[in-house]
Amino acid sequence: MSAPLPLLPRALPLACMAMLMAGCANLNRPADDAMIKDAMAGTDVPAAWTTSAQAAAFEPAWAGFAQTGTLQTLIDEALANNVDLRIAASRMQQAAHQARLAGASLLPTVGIGARTATDPTPGSAFSANGYAVLMNWELDLWGRARAEKLSGEAGYRSSEADYAYARQSIGALTARSWIAALEAGGQLALARELENTAGDQLKLIEYRRRIGRVGELEVAQWSEQVAAAADVVAQRELARVQALRALELILGRYPAGAAQADEAMPDSPAPLAPGLPLALLDRRPDLVAARERLVAAYFGAEEAKAARLPTIAIFAGAGRFTKDYSGLATSMQSWVFPVGASLAWPLFDAGRRQITLQLRTEQQREALALYARAILGAMAEVENGLTGEQQLAMREQAIQRQYSESRRALTLAQVQRQIGQFDDFDVLQRKRDALRVQSDLLHIRAERLVQRVNLHLALGGRFEAVAPIPTATQAATQAATQAATPPGADSDQLASRATAASPPQTDPLAGDPPLPGHSRSAQPPRAGYSAPD
Repeated sequence: MSAPLPLLPRALPLACMAMLMAGCANLNRPADDAMIKDAMAGTDVPAAWTTSAQAAAFEPAWAGFAQTGTLQTLIDEALANNVDLRIAASRMQQAAHQARLAGASLLPTVGIGARTATDPTPGSAFSANGYAVLMNWELDLWGRARAEKLSGEAGYRSSEADYAYARQSIGALTARSWIAALEAGGQLALARELENTAGDQLKLIEYRRRIGRVGELEVAQWSEQVAAAADVVAQRELARVQALRALELILGRYPAGAAQADEAMPDSPAPLAPGLPLALLDRRPDLVAARERLVAAYFGAEEAKAARLPTIAIFAGAGRFTKDYSGLATSMQSWVFPVGASLAWPLFDAGRRQITLQLRTEQQREALALYARAILGAMAEVENGLTGEQQLAMREQAIQRQYSESRRALTLAQVQRQIGQFDDFDVLQRKRDALRVQSDLLHIRAERLVQRVNLHLALGGRFEAVAPIPTATQAATQAATQAATPPGADSDQLASRATAASPPQTDPLAGDPPLPGHSRSAQPPRAGYSAPD
């Protein structure tokens, strides 16, 4: 019964070592696939977007703004002067300092000290005057300091991704505000033309009253129409000024409503290839930021786990005593070189370290849930954006047909007037109908451009226009068309038609302007993450 007792002294150190190793921090970064699997547990992500990008392809052009045009200039100005972006840049720099600070505990601390006094220090058995250089180094045997450093680096990458997403958001907001300003200007011009047309009709009604063909009732009714048209002009003018002031605020200007927005609205955007749903996790900076926050929380929990283990430090130094007390001058050298080590392992701290570990573990669970919510929200934005493009494209086609028919009716009314079947009043009425439909068409085109900007932001990067592979039927049709082309057809005309059918693919959010207060040659520091275009 007493034979196993000699094994106890051998087994006890092994058990203590196993317990210590179990409490060491795991310094391996969690795999991205594992984090995605944990975050999306219970959610089946499809291999492709449920809304087809091909089905949304009713009009060409990826965003019809010129790459070096006014919009890109405005985006550069907003990125340089926007206050919200400066806040995000400052937060990124703060995270960079925090990351450097987190890794400082891995290095030894070196200090110099000196003391002089005429009497011994009260309460001390021995006190000597002198100076010394001391070095202290906490050994990171359990990975606590390294886990702290890795958590700080992940926090910096998260802030960097947040800054990249803030830049994209500011660019998208500038584009939307510019589109709103262009639409407001176009709507104001159409409202003024409608007002002039209604005024011309009122003049004809007043002439008819003078010759006795109509009465005062018709004059009053058309006077009301003119007043209503003037009210619409005032509303459009107010909307234009408000759109310009909103744009100026984004640009960092004083909101005076003096910005110029008199360019033509570009054509509808071309189809785009949205990629795969899971590829979105590496494209969108806000999703990268959420993932890096999860990594930071993971290493924070590992740091708290390692903090429960003992702290071991070594120290060394060199010093010289210039005076002694207590009659020890003959037995003590003037130069000393202390070397030693220390161990501290709090056995009772009222559960502080254990509670800290539990707190960090809950923060890790929260970061995982936030990552899952960010993924689902981003995918919903893309699906809604693709669906919105389909619906807006169909609406634009319907309104375009309506506008074409209204213009044809106006042309036919002008012909009828020339042969005496219509008068000027009827022609003006057809013109008013065409102007109303033109206003609706301008609005739907602006909505499509805004929808494309939103989809660009939701997908998190630049996308080229879709180049669909022709099917057998399409290939046969193309061959028949080429065969039907007259031999003497002008090749320049054919090329110009092809160019008109496929406008240049531009990206209004492209470009990488510098941080506020920085030049293009002085880009902000990067820490392993490069935001995708």
